[in-house]
Amino acid sequence: MLPIVLIYYVISICRLTMSKSNSNIALMEKLLTHLKNTKLHYLKAADHANRSERKRFFNQQAMLRNRFFQEILSELQNLGIEFDDLIISRFNFDQLLISSIDTLKLPAVEKCLEADKVLLEHYETLLDDSFKKEKFLQHKSSIEVAIEQNMVLSMHYQKKNINL
Repeated sequence: MLPIVLIYYVISICRLTMSKSNSNIALMEKLLTHLKNTKLHYLKAADHANRSERKRFFNQQAMLRNRFFQEILSELQNLGIEFDDLIISRFNFDQLLISSIDTLKLPAVEKCLEADKVLLEHYETLLDDSFKKEKFLQHKSSIEVAIEQNMVLSMHYQKKNINL
């Protein structure tokens, strides 16, 4: 028979594992919401872009955010979470209102930049939690590159006050 101390140790490890798993699921759900919103920011920026290379950049970033969304959704399904169980499957007017008030007057590129910074924070939190998935590290890296490119575009916008 196992000593009681060992049984309690096993139980505590199981609880810790379940707690981390639930935390990771919640973080991935947040990422899904923000990826969906960021994709929309990039599509709007592409609509407002007047140069073909910028339009192409914004559309490519929107497609990447959509791919990241699908990959995270797939990971959640591998963990046994169904799409219908996720909050993002329901439209949240309060969230839309709150997120749009803060960035209402920002240029499109600034909205993309701010949205990517929030995404990066969520990825860093997820990856700090000993949850190292190669594809999520790639997502983070792509977002870091996009932030750098958006910062350059934003500075260009501010200097020349051009309409992206």
